[in-house]
Amino acid sequence: MFLKKIDLLALLVLTLFTLISFSQVKKSSYTDRTEILNYFEKNQNKELYQAAVFLTDNISNHYSVSNIWLDEKNNPIKFEATKFKDIEQANQEFTILKKEIGIKPQKKIIHDIDVIDKKMLIKNIELAYYSWKNNPWSKDYDFKTFCEYILPYRSITEPIEDWRSEYQLAFEKLSNDMQDPNDPVELCSKVIENLKHFDFVINRFDPKPFLGPNELLFWRQGTCQDLANVALFASRALGVAVTFDYTPHFAASSNRHYWNTVIDKKGINIPFNGNQNYPYAWNPNSKRMGKVYRVTYSEQPGNLASIIPESEIPNELKSKNILDVTSEYVEVSDINYTFNSIENAKIGYINVFNVGEWRPIFWSKINNKNCIYKNMGRDIVYLPGVFKSGKMKLVNYPVLVDKKGKATILEPNFKDLYTANLSRSNEEKSKYTDNNTFQIMKGEKYQLLVWNQNWQLVEEQTALEDDHINYTKVPKNGLFLIAPLKPNFFERIFTINPATNTITWY
Repeated sequence: MFLKKIDLLALLVLTLFTLISFSQVKKSSYTDRTEILNYFEKNQNKELYQAAVFLTDNISNHYSVSNIWLDEKNNPIKFEATKFKDIEQANQEFTILKKEIGIKPQKKIIHDIDVIDKKMLIKNIELAYYSWKNNPWSKDYDFKTFCEYILPYRSITEPIEDWRSEYQLAFEKLSNDMQDPNDPVELCSKVIENLKHFDFVINRFDPKPFLGPNELLFWRQGTCQDLANVALFASRALGVAVTFDYTPHFAASSNRHYWNTVIDKKGINIPFNGNQNYPYAWNPNSKRMGKVYRVTYSEQPGNLASIIPESEIPNELKSKNILDVTSEYVEVSDINYTFNSIENAKIGYINVFNVGEWRPIFWSKINNKNCIYKNMGRDIVYLPGVFKSGKMKLVNYPVLVDKKGKATILEPNFKDLYTANLSRSNEEKSKYTDNNTFQIMKGEKYQLLVWNQNWQLVEEQTALEDDHINYTKVPKNGLFLIAPLKPNFFERIFTINPATNTITWY
């Protein structure tokens, strides 16, 4: 009798916690919400009901980015790759269609609340709940983990499709020969192994940002986001908690990256790389990262779009559904920065140099011209700025945060010049695999630039031999960029040690 009272008390506490947690979420304008909740209320399963509350409360934040096809006169043309026998035939037919009528894509935003089917949502909730409750590898996941990383009917902005039952059927056999049936990471690893035949491609003839779940099974190829997505759908269909982590821009290399994490029995997120690299066997921070975000289904409190209009936010930071998890990956420090001029801006951004531009990765409220950028990765050069009229207005001088977290303003001293003999053989060795393909070729002209409110020319010289070039008027304490007269925009920024001429790339 005493044990029953304890169990009842625990259930009441859990129910109260759940109601408090979800009541804080902004209610959705989804019109079928009441019918869905009524359906689960009649079921008399409180967890199923609260799962439906969670899913519908947050539905208004989600949308798909897809394509409609237009002919030369902008009339819509229907073309669906999945209607063909295989992707090769679809590609052939698309090539013919494009040649005959000049078909072209136009991006289209489709909001979930306008198109999603309530029957599909109910089916998704029931299948997800069954997988969570009836598989041994899911038993250590709490209700909150279930809601965020197993229950959702979508991942990011891929097209909405009824996918869960097909993925369950396709992948459930993988659990048959598990060494530890209680280990979700082992099952996730089996999913990755099964997806090895999915190919990585940079471009496809349908240029929509993400393929839908069932489209992925048809195409069996995609970008890094697609390959991460197919692993996510397969894992979630089996009741394994998996999500996306990503860096909006690498901090000392080119481009960006998306990958997955799987939550283990202890609630720890273990990274893996789409369908390529297993949990525990992949190092996600082999390249320097200033910020890492985790994708959630629910809207996160204090997101930037809740403070200022979305039209005033750079694209990289508009999401309402991300958590800052940088400290799970790298050592971090806070950066305290004071703006000299802010033009009445409310928000200060912080940027990294990536593919020839300063690109935003984080933000902070401006308080008396001061910003505190929390949990920033180290051994990185940053440049703050404010975003006005669709453009980033950058400050005068960058901030170098060294390996120990010490911040230094890189303001070039034009009164203290020195001679620098620059060579890649004289660069500081690093533990990172940051992408830096720059080479100095004999007979080519190279410009040395320093950041001084913008890129300012220091000198232009011709290399007299491979991998060596001399400059005689180099200002101390500068952030530099060296580029041929025709840059490829993958050149990296660097500092120079005046005493040794050692180059440190960022």
